[in-house]
Amino acid sequence: MQRCLWCSERFYQQAKWRFIFGREKEVKICNRCESGLSPIKKGAPICRGCGRSLAELEPRFCQGEHCTDCLRWEESDVWRGVLVKNRSLYSYDSFLKEWMARFKFRGDVILADALGDQFRALYEKECPNHLIVPIPLSDERLYERGFNQAEVLARLIAEPLPALMRTEHEQKQSKKNRSERLALMHQPFAINEELRGEISGQKVVLIDDIYTTGATVRQAAVVLKRNGAASVSSLTLARG
Repeated sequence: MQRCLWCSERFYQQAKWRFIFGREKEVKICNRCESGLSPIKKGAPICRGCGRSLAELEPRFCQGEHCTDCLRWEESDVWRGVLVKNRSLYSYDSFLKEWMARFKFRGDVILADALGDQFRALYEKECPNHLIVPIPLSDERLYERGFNQAEVLARLIAEPLPALMRTEHEQKQSKKNRSERLALMHQPFAINEELRGEISGQKVVLIDDIYTTGATVRQAAVVLKRNGAASVSSLTLARG
C-alpha cells in the first residue's frame, strides 16, 4: 500500500507481472485522482499546430486540421514556421489548475513525479532525440518561487540544456489579457552564449508547463532559430 501524491490517501497498486519483475514503474497517484485528469486523447482529432483537441472547439474555430489561432500565427511573416508544433498531455481544466497551483505556486514539486512516465512517453513519441531546453524564469521570479517549473518538467525526461536566458522580469500570465500576451512588443529571451554551439544544426524541444496563446514558446523559438537551431517544437503538461 502506498500514498497518493495528490490526495495523500493510501491505495493499492494493482499487481501485474511486469511490475513484479521490475519492468513497470510504481504508480504515484490513485485511480480516483488520475481519473480527474483530462488527457488529450490519443487518436482523437487535434490541431496539427498547437495540439489542442479540435473536438472541444466550435466548428467556426477550426479549419481543416488546424485551429484558427495557429492559422493566425502562420499568417505573420515574423512568426510563420517558427514553431513546428506543440504537444500537451492534458487539457487545462479546473482539476489541473488546482494541480498546477500546488506544483507551481505552493512549491509542491514532488507532484511532477506523478506525471513523469507520461511526459517522457510524450517526448519519445513526438520529439525523440531533440535537445531539451526549458523555458527560463527571470532571476526575480526564480528567487520568488525557488525553482523553475519548466526545468523540473524537463528533468523528468533527461538532463536539459539551459540554452536560453530571461532578459527581463516577466509579469504573471494570469494578469495579462489575451491581446497583451499576443502583443510581443519585447523579446524577453536571449541565447546563452556559452551554449550557442551546442544548438547549431540541432532539433530542439522547448519545455514549459502550459501552452496558452503560444506567444512564449514562439518568442523562445525565434532566438533559438536565429542562433542555429534546425527546428523548434514544444512540449507542455497542459494546453490552455
